[in-house]
Amino acid sequence: MKKGKVLGLFAMSAMLLTGCIDAMPELTAEQSDIITEYAAGVLLKYSSNYNYKIADEEEVLAAMAARQEAAEPETAAETEPETDIVQAEGEANQNTSPTEAETETEAEQVQFVTDLDFAAELGIDDLIIRYQSFEICSAYPGDNTGFSVDAAQGKKLLVMHFDMEGLPEEDVDCNLFDYEIKMRVNINDTGSTSVLSTLIPNDLGTYMDIVPAGEIVDVVAVAEIDDMTAEEIQTLTLHAASNSQSCTVKLK
Repeated sequence: MKKGKVLGLFAMSAMLLTGCIDAMPELTAEQSDIITEYAAGVLLKYSSNYNYKIADEEEVLAAMAARQEAAEPETAAETEPETDIVQAEGEANQNTSPTEAETETEAEQVQFVTDLDFAAELGIDDLIIRYQSFEICSAYPGDNTGFSVDAAQGKKLLVMHFDMEGLPEEDVDCNLFDYEIKMRVNINDTGSTSVLSTLIPNDLGTYMDIVPAGEIVDVVAVAEIDDMTAEEIQTLTLHAASNSQSCTVKLK
């Protein structure tokens, strides 16, 4: 009986494949898979060598669990490289970001001007140099006697005054030109500007004269800045460097 049904199925398949090819509809891949699976199940069901039975619920759950376990190692293998990349990026960010200790060190490098001796900070012997005040003007000196510096159109001059004192009991033959002093100023934390090298007799960077014993000499550092008033300057920072030492000082 079983063999007869199987032979009949093959005969019907042969008729469909030979006599009705022109009328046979096109099937999708999903429909073809369903028909193939159904035909294979029918053949196995009526085969004398196949023990056909319907799987119970426990067997289905066991098969699904085994299939899931087989898929988990592949998923883990795919996600491990991404984890390594994230860890590597995190380590790179840690290496490039400044540490708290570095930030504190940078903050400590900026000193406040109160009673600061610029001569000691720059390695200048036999002198004491302390910041006194600043002014904004269009030309310095303003009396037009001797050599002076004029600001360009649309600019102003920032003139920083320093008190320079020699030894209390003897004159000091001062030659600041040999110390190769270079200075820059930063106004309102908007960028730095170089201090000018001038021929003004009392220029701090090029002063060459006798400082009488116990006397104070006014020396200046001049920078050309944007047109502004003294009241508009909220912060003023000076960076000074000699041929041996340097310092950064907040003047205001």
